[in-house]
Amino acid sequence: MQGVGYWVIRTYVSGSVGEKIKYWIPGEKPTKSRRKLAADIRKQDQNKKACERTLARIINANFSQGDVLVGLDYDDAHAGRVTGQTGDETIEKAEKELRLCLRRVKRAADKLGIEVRAVGVTSDLNGETGEEVRVHHHLVVNREAARLFGGKWKGGGVDYEPLKPQQDYTAVAHYLLAQVRHVPDKKKYIATRNLKKPERNDRIAKNGAEISVPRGCVLLHRSEYNVGMTQYVSYYIPGG
Repeated sequence: MQGVGYWVIRTYVSGSVGEKIKYWIPGEKPTKSRRKLAADIRKQDQNKKACERTLARIINANFSQGDVLVGLDYDDAHAGRVTGQTGDETIEKAEKELRLCLRRVKRAADKLGIEVRAVGVTSDLNGETGEEVRVHHHLVVNREAARLFGGKWKGGGVDYEPLKPQQDYTAVAHYLLAQVRHVPDKKKYIATRNLKKPERNDRIAKNGAEISVPRGCVLLHRSEYNVGMTQYVSYYIPGG
């Protein structure tokens, strides 16, 4: 590696999934300031793949088999209510409807003594072809609250698909974000405030040697190792 800089390993633990990312940070190695270390890493981590991994961490930390992927559609009678002059305006109107629905669900859940945990996207794209489709929503919701959407969604149809037993829900995050149009500087998903945050730890590494999976863990994914380049591994933590 040419120039002045240092290697950093950032570790995330999200439920039963761990990740390690090794970055090369240009510049002088910090001595005491952990804020500077975190800020340097953020500069290296701002791209589409990073957004997908962030959403996957949220899902892994808060949801599991039996929780539910909820779909909310707009029928012909209600689609006009959220149709704007541009695609961005339509998304904005639809997101407002989604937030109103979440409030109605939360009020109903509070009366039943049920917690609502949810993260979701507003979409108007076909995730496979990229073609525009009628705006709709997808959410991951805890199993106790999922069925409340059936009575509180005012736009059209509701469908439910239980989460399958998977060690890692990155594929679900990819499915959700593949349907979201890119709007610069706009967050691609919304989430309830009560979701757990993944655990994160940063440390300066001695060198750029290939990162290893912790003992007893099961490798899920490893990026190709190229000397001097950013590295990534994810792994399943038994009993995590």
